[in-house]
Amino acid sequence: AGDFHAVVRLIIGGIAERVDFAFEEIDDLQLAVERLLAEAGQVGTVRLSFEVGDTRIRTRVVPPSEAPVAEALRDGDVPPGQLTLRRILQTVVDSFGVEDAGDGAIVVRLEKLKGVA
Repeated sequence: AGDFHAVVRLIIGGIAERVDFAFEEIDDLQLAVERLLAEAGQVGTVRLSFEVGDTRIRTRVVPPSEAPVAEALRDGDVPPGQLTLRRILQTVVDSFGVEDAGDGAIVVRLEKLKGVA
């Protein structure tokens, strides 16, 4: 639920701070996860995992509702000026992708690199 968004921000901020990410990089990763969860909706269980390296953080998100997220991230042309989940992720993370997690679930991979402009 939306009540946990502050907790998710805190967790991401703590992890990113440990590897000395700049404030803007932390904010970018937090925004990416928040928008992803907002697109998925508020009902169901969210699973987050993190892989932390010296220069990167990889986040894996299993959203509570996969269909809207999969649709929002599919390839295709977006009309100029339209702010979509795909466009937001292209702007704030260094790479992202969607994997099949089995049982009809998806995993969204987000990667943020330290010090990449």
